[in-house]
Amino acid sequence: MFNRRYIREKAVQAYYGFVQGGAESALSCQKNLLAGLDQTASLYYLHISFLVSLSEYAQERYESMAERKRFSEAQLEGLRMMAQNLAVEHLKKDPNYLLNIENYKFNWKDRQTDLISAVFNDLFNLQEGPSIADKVLENLKADWEQKPESEKSDFEFHRMFLRKMYRRKIGPNPILRSYCEERSLYWESDYESVTVWVSTLIAQMSPERLDNVDPGWSAEDEAVVFGKTLLEKTLLHQDEYNDYVFARLQNWKPERIGLTEKVLLCMAVSEFLNFPSIPVKVTLNEYIELAKRFCVADSAAFINGVLNKIAKDLADEKKLRKSGRGLIG
Repeated sequence: MFNRRYIREKAVQAYYGFVQGGAESALSCQKNLLAGLDQTASLYYLHISFLVSLSEYAQERYESMAERKRFSEAQLEGLRMMAQNLAVEHLKKDPNYLLNIENYKFNWKDRQTDLISAVFNDLFNLQEGPSIADKVLENLKADWEQKPESEKSDFEFHRMFLRKMYRRKIGPNPILRSYCEERSLYWESDYESVTVWVSTLIAQMSPERLDNVDPGWSAEDEAVVFGKTLLEKTLLHQDEYNDYVFARLQNWKPERIGLTEKVLLCMAVSEFLNFPSIPVKVTLNEYIELAKRFCVADSAAFINGVLNKIAKDLADEKKLRKSGRGLIG
């Protein structure tokens, strides 16, 4: 479920919390890392289950509105596409989805009907003309005409509709986002990442595969082991690594060096020294990207300059032990 780039981000956040005093011990810091990953995974499955529940709610409303005949079938087309969506039906049978909603105990009908109703009314309201869903459907029809006939199918049309709805309207919906952010700090920080993952899931869905949904994560996964080891080594040797960093900051103005920058530099040194298979350039690029995400505008250039000097000094001192050709340059 998680790749190394994401795991680095979570390890940095866990270590930052430790330095700030948010964790009482190194063990607590590691537990916080794993707890954060589990919270992120739960948000991923929550969003998938919300799509399923929104579709089921749409079906109830569609049947009611069709029976009253207040709107024509043409006016209900966008609603019907969500209510009877073939991609959603496929998700409902996915064994990974079924297992994880059981594990995380999601039950929208019993707990959050008001939330589903609010999001539904925002997207499928027909009181003032075509709904948002209808507009998405019209936009999709224009794209559909450009597709080769060999790539067209009912499932593909439904999948494309679901992805457009989720990526543009459901995932970013302020009502759903507010609900999630109010319930977990992890959900607040990871919301956009999770919406990208769910959008990617829908984009890659195949009717031939039953297990399209990610199966989840384990503490033994390669990327997670990497993150635990990175955090452990950083915590164990932080005084040594910080001394090494600070000795090379003499020419930098103190006001440029915030706590986040110090955390990134310390963890980057840890990665330089403890992971022989990771090229120096990869570590440099990853921590520059993290600086862009977590620091002020000019911090990335600062991190780049300091880490390049540190990497050169470590190489000159024969402290970089990289295995494989080209891993130092």
